[in-house]
Amino acid sequence: MTGEQKIPNSLSLFGDTEEQVAIDDFNRNGFHLHRGLFDHQTISNAVSWLKAQEPQELAKSWTEQEPGVPLAVYSVVHLGKDPIAQLVNNPKMLEMAGKLMGKPTYIWASKVNIKAPWCGTVEYYHQDLVYWKDRGYPKDSMMTCMVFLEKHNVRNAALHVLPGTHRFGFIPHQPFININGLAKRMVPPDKLDQLYKEHGLVAIEAEPGDVLFFHVSLVHGSSHNISPNGRMILLAQLNAVGNEPSNVSTHAKQFNIARAKEEVEEASRRYQYFKEKYEKQIASYDPTFCAPIPDQEK
Repeated sequence: MTGEQKIPNSLSLFGDTEEQVAIDDFNRNGFHLHRGLFDHQTISNAVSWLKAQEPQELAKSWTEQEPGVPLAVYSVVHLGKDPIAQLVNNPKMLEMAGKLMGKPTYIWASKVNIKAPWCGTVEYYHQDLVYWKDRGYPKDSMMTCMVFLEKHNVRNAALHVLPGTHRFGFIPHQPFININGLAKRMVPPDKLDQLYKEHGLVAIEAEPGDVLFFHVSLVHGSSHNISPNGRMILLAQLNAVGNEPSNVSTHAKQFNIARAKEEVEEASRRYQYFKEKYEKQIASYDPTFCAPIPDQEK
């Protein structure tokens, strides 16, 4: 199975048959797109509230800075009582997540992610599990709920998924430092070649109010947004009841220290490289780091 696909509309109301279809869809592909779970007015109210806030007031834990946008990520949004928090905690979404997972779930993390127009940054292919498995969770009995707050399509860097890849469990990732200097993880390209040949690639196109439910082990990613249209999504990470982590504080601290160490080491390497480049340019009459100057211009 190869080639990029687009998924059809799923049913927006569950009867017994539709519910089982959705569960089978999730178990087979690792994701289920539910159209129109939230009405447009509810989404519009939440987006209007969010855009009216001061970014610094919304950032509760960590942020990523990008050109032209003060904060790209607003974290821990489920703990408030505002319209965004009400979306995350909506019983319809949590009940559906539990049915798809086959067991009760609870929210353990949340964030609003913004890809700014013209410059929204890339997310290389990865499993969400890579960021949580070292924090003491015994199983991958976890799910991400993605609420689309704005139109989401291929033009403005839609999410792409490799269906069925959740069945592999954890896939080893390789570390890298992204454009913002942050330590990230990605599935190696040779492994992606293999997965693509076997599972294909699906572009998720959605309208405001649609919700994507996907397994924590599903391989997914998205490109830079170089379109004039930004895109905003609300993410809720859910954990199955009974999948309780052990030694949370210790695991989280070790995980964060390891990533911070990678960031410092890469920052030092980059600094040394550009420092040497700068010093060579000053010391030499030859522009060794650019195209040769034509004889006529010397």
